[in-house]
Amino acid sequence: MKRVLSPEVMDDPALPKKELDHALRGLARLNAVSGAARVTIGAVARAAGPRPCRVLDVACASGDFALRLANYAKARSLAWRVSGCDVNPLAIDHATSRARDMGVDADFFTCDVIEREWKGAFDVAVCSLFLHHLEREQAQALLARMARHARTVIVNDLVRSAWNAVAIGAASRLLTRSRVVHTDAVLSARAAWTRGEILEIAERAGLSGATISFGGISRMMLVWSRPE
Repeated sequence: MKRVLSPEVMDDPALPKKELDHALRGLARLNAVSGAARVTIGAVARAAGPRPCRVLDVACASGDFALRLANYAKARSLAWRVSGCDVNPLAIDHATSRARDMGVDADFFTCDVIEREWKGAFDVAVCSLFLHHLEREQAQALLARMARHARTVIVNDLVRSAWNAVAIGAASRLLTRSRVVHTDAVLSARAAWTRGEILEIAERAGLSGATISFGGISRMMLVWSRPE
């Protein structure tokens, strides 16, 4: 199945807020059913071990994963400091407000992760459902940037295959009535990378020895750690 990268409806700034909110709720249901957050949090926990840990959620959108991670750490009294960054200042404001309302220790900042470096060093950098939005050169540059700022890089994203395209499209119609999600789910499935492609991109980005494992239903998870 050939990769096809197309603009998604949810990225259209002219999309009415009511439709966007409906789409975000539907997307959250899809992500919950996939089990990807649980798998990714487990990978963060293994990378952190018993030590204090600084985690950055790259391209965090409205902070769903970062807040879930921070809540996980709070419930277990883990010394984790969770941060998130995104190009959209409105998303960052929303994530910051949600963290305050939830009473969890998470901070968020605006950053165009494709165009520039961010400040600070982290133990773990996580990127979920973002790499399939990128061209190959952009994906390679982002992985290299994550590796410069963190000792462990974790990427969770869709796997491209004909079967997954059908399954993701069907799941979107079962789990939400949002027309935006119905369209974007299929576009995302077609834009996803294969396991072989993402390993090649990681290798070219300098992440030698990266591994691919199950990342949830229709998902894969890449993990790389800097040699000691």
